[in-house]
Amino acid sequence: IYGVFPRLPDEARVFHKQVGFHDFYHGGDGGPAGHTGVIQQVQSPPEGLIRERLPFEVNGFLPRLLSRVTGLLVLAEDQPVRENGVTIDRASPDRFGVPQLVIRHLHTERDQASRRALLRHARAILREAGALAFYTHEIKTFSHAGGTVRMGRDPRTSPLDEWGAFRGVESLSVVDASALPVAGGVNPSLTIAANALRVGEHLAREGV
Repeated sequence: IYGVFPRLPDEARVFHKQVGFHDFYHGGDGGPAGHTGVIQQVQSPPEGLIRERLPFEVNGFLPRLLSRVTGLLVLAEDQPVRENGVTIDRASPDRFGVPQLVIRHLHTERDQASRRALLRHARAILREAGALAFYTHEIKTFSHAGGTVRMGRDPRTSPLDEWGAFRGVESLSVVDASALPVAGGVNPSLTIAANALRVGEHLAREGV
């Protein structure tokens, strides 16, 4: 969601994703129970992209408008759904004869409720910061997928043990995003790296 401000929101003209809000991650305050997600700053769209999408010429007005725009990106954490995941289609191999991966991902009503709650908070933050008008842009994709081979202590719900070892398969450990039970509503890169180091130290210590 973008807010249009009467003054320059970034007077130094240097953007570093300065702000982020984790206050609403645990839900409540009008949102659904459980994990909802986070909000982080996002820069205004590039002028060239806007010009490409608009059916008319805006001359010098567009740069002046965009200089007064800043936004907040809503990152809603999806509810774990057993039907979501990755399967293999052996009936339709590619031209090399390799079976195709089939990704199934559907949002639940709770996911949509999380999105609506976070958008409401984001709009309130921008309004408190001085925004006069708003524009909401839906990103029709999903990012940072994980949890398809999640780790945990209970063998009934987690193919991996707490050290990432695949149960029933000797000398196989999984340390990418698929091992993470939840993403925490953020880019999981640092979490993946930290967990990989943790598992590596465990394997070295155990002499595996």
